[in-house]
Amino acid sequence: MDVLTKDLIKISEENAVHNGAFSFLELMKTAGDTAYKIICENIETKNKKIAVVCGSGNNGGDGFVVAQNFATSGNEVTVVLALGNPKTESAKYYFDKLKNVNVTDKLSGEYDVIIDAVFGIGLERELSKDLLSLVENINSQNAVRVAIDIPSGIESDSGKILGGCVNADLTVTFIALKPCFLLPDATNFTGKVVVADIGVEPVGFKYKTIEAPKPFVRPKNSHKGTFGTAVMFCGSYGMAGASILSARACLKSGVGIAKCVIPKSIYEILTVAVPEAVCSIAKQTQNGGFKGNINLQKPLEKATAVLVGCGIGNTRNTKKLVKRILQKVKCPIVVDADGINALVSNINVLKKTNASVVLTPHPAEMSRLLGISVKDVEQNRVDIATNFAKEYNCFVVLKGSNTIVATPDSQVFFNTCGNSGLATGGSGDVLAGMILSYLAQGLDTLNAVNTAVFLHSDVADKVAYEIGEQALLPSDIIEAL
Repeated sequence: MDVLTKDLIKISEENAVHNGAFSFLELMKTAGDTAYKIICENIETKNKKIAVVCGSGNNGGDGFVVAQNFATSGNEVTVVLALGNPKTESAKYYFDKLKNVNVTDKLSGEYDVIIDAVFGIGLERELSKDLLSLVENINSQNAVRVAIDIPSGIESDSGKILGGCVNADLTVTFIALKPCFLLPDATNFTGKVVVADIGVEPVGFKYKTIEAPKPFVRPKNSHKGTFGTAVMFCGSYGMAGASILSARACLKSGVGIAKCVIPKSIYEILTVAVPEAVCSIAKQTQNGGFKGNINLQKPLEKATAVLVGCGIGNTRNTKKLVKRILQKVKCPIVVDADGINALVSNINVLKKTNASVVLTPHPAEMSRLLGISVKDVEQNRVDIATNFAKEYNCFVVLKGSNTIVATPDSQVFFNTCGNSGLATGGSGDVLAGMILSYLAQGLDTLNAVNTAVFLHSDVADKVAYEIGEQALLPSDIIEAL
């Protein structure tokens, strides 16, 4: 699905009108009618007392159409003019059409449903004291709250909260998703988001969402070599679980051979937990971690993709190991967890590799790479992921709610699946193993990354539906793959 900025939404609407598809009046009527239908499909509205809080622009006009639909259906409806009388011609037209609707300038009394149609996508300024008071009033009521287009108080393109915002249970947005629905600050306030088709063809796009991958077709006449050899440098004493999770996820995702290069300290643990894996013992330190000068030639024989980082620890030895792998390996490389931490003091090695590299940082790891705060990362997720991918010629999987995939050529993809159950140690190891598997099987880097990111969170959603988000474990995802 395309994700459009406010400017692209306006261009799309103007093009549709100028091409003769409909007039602005007809577009407003379609938007309001469609929003009404979606609201009725998602919440109980029969015999409910409804308030529609409207602004003075076209978002308010959409609200007038919604209000009239509810009044015609027999609901007790109040329209609240939050910013005075309507100012646009289309909004004035539908305001004058209101019948059997109470009109007031203040939200008073109690309602079952409150519909927010104050601001659309154009809001860029901080809310005034009066509007903040209105927002607090809306949020304090024991009512189902619905936002038309986006909740008032959210900036469409950045997702920033402009002083305060309506905390919606349902948002009906038009034409396409806006960036705010996928960025950290806003997502706690948008509730369930439904994109309404109002007959406007989107013009261009800023970002895309990750779609479900096509089913894999595996040739019947095949052998283990057909599906690639994944080599992973993972684990250390006390962190054997990371190597187990990544190896099992890699195998469950269909790779032919999973070769685990591990310190001797975790050999018995891993072979018992993952008997399908091929193990290669590496030189280890007294603490049971990797030495930096281990032999790479033999472990990398026939490798079609490599993973380094899960549970290896952040030491001088692992920094040396990560650097050597990036310099030597030519097949795709996934760098995760401590592999990313190892790059902090030598990040320019990414510019000297001949491999296609995928980095999978969570916000704290990205903050260490860039020497900035986690807050700065979260407030600028798109720009940070995009700029890093472009500068270092790599693919960045910036994990979190609505994980971002950024490519070296500045493409950005948002993942829309997933739940809080993924906020558990080990989830990243599973994702890294899945990405490795799809790379090893021969998928191009972008396809491999997007397939893994989607399936990882989609499966998590299905499992969480059965057992709950709190009970979800990374190993559950592997079993459900």
